[in-house]
Amino acid sequence: MSEKTSTRLPATMAEIQIQFKFTVIHGADPGRKSSVQKAVTKSINLMGLIFETPHMEVDGFHLSFTESTYGRNSLEISLDLGKKYGTLDLVAQVDWYERRPTALGYAFSVGVSFMDMPTDIMAILREYLQVQRQLSK
Repeated sequence: MSEKTSTRLPATMAEIQIQFKFTVIHGADPGRKSSVQKAVTKSINLMGLIFETPHMEVDGFHLSFTESTYGRNSLEISLDLGKKYGTLDLVAQVDWYERRPTALGYAFSVGVSFMDMPTDIMAILREYLQVQRQLSK
């Protein structure tokens, strides 16, 4: 007897597009930061998000690794969830990235995980994602 596997996304995950801003923070020297970049989520959940970017380097900063490749950079993310939920300021780290071909050359899909998210911010994000899931039904 086989078990059915649900293809529905959990209530705390959404494949939605949210515009956000991020800054790359140097892993060994947090005083060194890139300029502010704009991106759009492909999907988001309580643990992190996925977005696409044309480059893995911003102002000489790799989105993930320091120039020694032993250190890890982090991202300061400003995620605007609209008037009701406001803007969430989060810190994240790149877990993976994948280069993929596009009509104009190539782009990178980037998966990041949130680091040390305060419980009040997590509650806001959880409610936002649940509402978005209800709206998409």
